[in-house]
Amino acid sequence: MISIETLRFYPLFSMQDAEMLKQIALLAEEKTVKAGYQMFFEGEVAKILYLVLDGSVVLTVNMGEKGDQKLEELEPLGKGEVIGWSSIVKPHIYRMGAYANQDSRLIVFNGEKLLALFDNNPIFGYYFMHKIAEVIGDRLISKCVQIMSITQ
Repeated sequence: MISIETLRFYPLFSMQDAEMLKQIALLAEEKTVKAGYQMFFEGEVAKILYLVLDGSVVLTVNMGEKGDQKLEELEPLGKGEVIGWSSIVKPHIYRMGAYANQDSRLIVFNGEKLLALFDNNPIFGYYFMHKIAEVIGDRLISKCVQIMSITQ
């Protein structure tokens, strides 16, 4: 189980009270992965939400034409970052791929179980989704700039 103090480090959980953090912590697992570990592929069904404890994760995007695969790597994401938000947001398909580019420690959540917890606690679910929306918005702006620099 992940500690409540560890969860409090992540802005994603900043609006959760101690009791809700306990319930969230019960759903969390810590996972250590080696450099090169493929977390997920673009287009795959999204089931897992990851939080980076230590290490670094690179997102990949396919920039190829129809049927051609041309993977481009985006800026690495490190400690404190959220990876795999698609597991929380419909249609639950990963929009990019992700792999650990160095040995990493991750907090892992089953997206369905986390959503079920928030369905049963809608006020806390609202705060959580508000924070996920911030992550998505920040990531969108950052990745658009990076993709534009790759294509030029």
